[in-house]
Parts: sequence; structure tokens; C-alpha cells
Amino acid sequence: MLAQLIITLLFAPAYAENPLVLGPAPWQSQKVEGESSALLEEVEGGALIARMSRKAKEVLEVRSANRDRFYLAGTDFTVDAEGGKLVFKGDAKEGLKLSQLYPAKGSPSSYPSRVGHPDQAMLYGPGRWFHDHQLEITYTTDEAWPGTTPPAATDKLPKTTALLAGKKFLKIAISGDSISTGLDASALAMANPKQPGYPDLVAANLQRLTGSEVRLVNFAISGTSISFGVSDWPRLAACKPDLVIIAYGMNDVGRKDPKWYRDRTAELVGKIGADLPEAEMILVSPMLGNKEWIHTPREMFNLYRNELKGLTGPGVALADVTAVWEAHLGKQRDLDLTGNGLNHPNDFGHRLYAWTILAALGINPVESR
Repeated sequence: MLAQLIITLLFAPAYAENPLVLGPAPWQSQKVEGESSALLEEVEGGALIARMSRKAKEVLEVRSANRDRFYLAGTDFTVDAEGGKLVFKGDAKEGLKLSQLYPAKGSPSSYPSRVGHPDQAMLYGPGRWFHDHQLEITYTTDEAWPGTTPPAATDKLPKTTALLAGKKFLKIAISGDSISTGLDASALAMANPKQPGYPDLVAANLQRLTGSEVRLVNFAISGTSISFGVSDWPRLAACKPDLVIIAYGMNDVGRKDPKWYRDRTAELVGKIGADLPEAEMILVSPMLGNKEWIHTPREMFNLYRNELKGLTGPGVALADVTAVWEAHLGKQRDLDLTGNGLNHPNDFGHRLYAWTILAALGINPVESR
């Protein structure tokens, strides 16, 4: 899908008021705003549990991701601060039973198949289904960010950095799969708060924070592989971008062939360098797919990300979303960050993508230039 727009942004203090505005990234603040969690039974017949990525010092707000209800500490749930979880006292509209997670093949809201269980499918809910079954938790914490802070890569992106520093026009082109189309962010699902996917978040916040005019041209198409990015390059090249964001891998890890992925990515990087020598690139490693889905073998993601690392250099930077995702999954579950149950981010996941890409550009979401 091709989308071409110039981002205009209403100024607002935080995501709570304007879903286009990114607050501080999780690694920048001891206040975690709107972190997503599914509300799951973890044992058959047990309490519904919502998990956080860090220990909570104080839980400030718990609301449904679609904004239709709030939950109160003491009344609706108790806080297990050390365990980093909320334990609900009864049923909740968003709650999921353990028996729902692995339906029989062919069942409604299912997609085959579960690793090691060929007769079982995975719970699958594209659009707003998972959004309507998730919470957003705002809390303070004394615990440090559990991952490695994504580094700035401005030394590899001097031309883009100079354009932003000079408040100059910047054209960004996206080459990617369904994640880069914005699926399953709430805006595409026509659900509140109508937050767009990460490409629009990146463009909007770059413009807000730097004063540059940012134009986004999105060539991402659902279901595609890095090999599509190679063949589609002439179409993208015609728009003459200053910065190309390349974001594939989720539909490639099932091949279990990191070298093939590297070679195709290197081919695309080479074409960009040859045809548009003034353009710079950010390679985006993917989020982790559900570890129990046969098409997203967990052991492949780091290997694929490492191949992208080997391609970085002058004009080519890495935004390591894979590592950011791993940090959250230290205490959270795949269904806490998913938009469809399998391989798409939810609203918070799209924000994690955006924060990581902005970090590579040396942009702090809470500081303007």
C-alpha cells in the first residue's frame, strides 16, 4: 500500500491526550506510560493476571486499551509489586481463559499451527480483537530498564542528521511488510485511541521535535519478504528519498536461512547505494513472533538481526527492535505486545518500533531542538 502524506501534528503533552505524541521511551523514564498487557489466566481456573515489564512502585492507572473502562487497585485487582503483575479479583471483559489460547484447527479466531502440537492452532485475532482484550498500565518503578538502551547511530547517518539539525525538508521511504503498513495499530482497526503504526509515529515526532518538514512515502505491502523489497526497489527509487527504512524479517525467519536473508538485504542496500548515493538507510530488525507459532521460530530472530548488524557502516544504521522486544519479554508474554496473536505489534509495540528508530536518529522524544 502506498501512502504519501505530509505530517501535521497538534501539540499535546502526552500519548494519553494525543496518540501521535510519543512520551519518553521506557529506557528513559521511571514512569512507564500505557504499557500494554493481556489479561490472562495463567493456570486453568486461576485468577486473571496482567504483567508489567518491571516491578511497580506505584500503579497510577489501568484502563482498557480501547478506552472504554478503567480498573481500580483494591477494588478490581491487587498489585504484586515484586512480581510485576496485577492479580484481578474476578472476571473482566478483557479476560482470556487458558483454554482459548490453542483452539482446534479450523476453529473461529484461529490460525495453524502450534509448535509441537500439530492438531492445535493459535489464537488469532487481527484488527481490533486483541486490542479489545488488552489493558494499558501506567506505573512508576525503581527498577532499571531491563534491556540495553538502543544507541544513537548518527555517526552512520550524517546527511539525515544534518537535514534534521538544520530544520530542512526530509523525505522518508519505507520498504517493508505488514508491520510497516501499520497493522494492527488501533487507527487501522478504527478503534480508540486511533493510534497509527510506527512509520507515521516516526514521521510525526521527527517533525514535532526538530522543526523539519517530513514527508513519508510508504511502500510496505502485507505478506512480503526481503526479496520483494529487492524487486520493488525501482518503484521506491523513483520517489528519491533522503532516508530509506528497510523493515523485513518477520516473513523470512520461517526459512531458517539467515545467510539468504543477509544476501537479499545486502542486494537491496547495494542497489540503494548505487542508484541514490545521497540516500541513507536504517535497517530495522523485527519484533519477536509468537514463540509457539510454527512460522516464527524464536531461535532465528537473533541470528537474522545479527546479519543486519554485519551490514551497517557509513550511511547504513541498525534499529534493533529485536533486542527491545526481548527486554519486555523477560517478564511479559507474547500476547502482551501482540496486535494479532502471532506476528504484529499492538499500539504499544508500534511505539516501541518508533522509539527505537528515533533513538537510532539521535532523537529524544521529550526534547525539541
